[in-house]
Amino acid sequence: MEPTNRSRFPEFEGLGLSEQQMLAYDRYRFWRITVMAAAWYSFYYLGRLDWSFCIPWIISDLNITKFNAGLGASTILWAYALGVFLSGRLADKYGARIMDTIGGIGTTVMNIVIAGLSNLNFILGALFVNGFIQGQAYASTNGMISQWYPKSKRGFATGLYAASTGVSTLVVWLITGYFVTHYGWRAAFAYPVLLFTLPITIVMFLVVRSRPEDANFPPYQETLTDSISAKAEHYTPEETRGVKAWKILFSNWKFMLYAAASMLMHVGRYGLLTWIPLYYAETSGVPLSNIPAATVALPLGIMLGPLAAGWIADRFFRAKRFQVLNIYMGCFIAIMLAMAHFGIREIGLHGSFALLVLGGFFALGAIGDLFAAACDFGGRRMAATAVGVVDLFNYIGAGLQGIVIGGLLQLTGNWPAVFYTLSIATALGLILVNIVRE
Repeated sequence: MEPTNRSRFPEFEGLGLSEQQMLAYDRYRFWRITVMAAAWYSFYYLGRLDWSFCIPWIISDLNITKFNAGLGASTILWAYALGVFLSGRLADKYGARIMDTIGGIGTTVMNIVIAGLSNLNFILGALFVNGFIQGQAYASTNGMISQWYPKSKRGFATGLYAASTGVSTLVVWLITGYFVTHYGWRAAFAYPVLLFTLPITIVMFLVVRSRPEDANFPPYQETLTDSISAKAEHYTPEETRGVKAWKILFSNWKFMLYAAASMLMHVGRYGLLTWIPLYYAETSGVPLSNIPAATVALPLGIMLGPLAAGWIADRFFRAKRFQVLNIYMGCFIAIMLAMAHFGIREIGLHGSFALLVLGGFFALGAIGDLFAAACDFGGRRMAATAVGVVDLFNYIGAGLQGIVIGGLLQLTGNWPAVFYTLSIATALGLILVNIVRE
């Protein structure tokens, strides 16, 4: 009979590893790669979501319009789109460890710069630079996880990492929320990155390794030999050199439809992240100082959704993603329609709290699975590049919602129309997912 551990790790078969070495490999990739990456990213949003979270205070202090506040959000997101697109290709060549370190140190510097500015044009310029630097991390780290996990186990690993975006959002709500309510928005930009983001970036650099070979482990074997991930690994280094990897991905119509679906899902995600604090400030009757506590439900849901989605896809659907996407995106649409129909005063703070938890849960669960699919399309050789392309589309959509919704609110002040817009965008994405069915 074959040893039990070999059935647990079919990706290690034929690599000449003993039972203890297989277990050591698995522990290393879980604790020093996936968990460390998730812990680090849990503090990374302190350098990016602070603008959106602090919008009510920034509008009051700088006397800017909601449209200008939305323009600031869009500036960060579109710069991030460019940064993540380029960093994915760089990470496949130089490794996530280097790219993540650049992101963590760079965003610390730029947030301190922004904290000292008052001119809107200068602030927008600094927000662009910060958004570009922030883009060095997410695709890179997904690529790193793909170097350590085959497709059959990638959903849970990338889901755990995607869950850190929820933890990071919650950290922003708690830490940035504390600083902005007690010391103002400028302190909320400067101190959290200095106290949290910078130190854990240094720890991250010391702990992780971009590839198994960097830690004296052999590369795993892809076990789902008929999958899109296995097909992607048939490309040679020469065939994926430089811009050739982008050409391969952009010519794959299924991959591009998934990228478009992910973009539309990000309209929903960032429609909530950007505007929920202002929505509560204007409609709930909750004092401004209590907005962080009142809206903490959203990051709580975001934190849990990707873990469940990745595990369900790996466990029940042979690492196919579209079945789970149907469930998650469909539920998100229903929740947005409920938020459009029922105001906070009608369903109460407890009811709105529940809707925000569920909205965050299903939005990030769907997005986590879309990122896992991107890694699958790229395989090990192009995983970070694939996530970078998808995230380029994501943040074009996320930035667009900032201008569209900011303009909509400036002209009409109609909050139900905001949630109807998010539900329509998600429904269009769901149609694309069902065309591809991967």
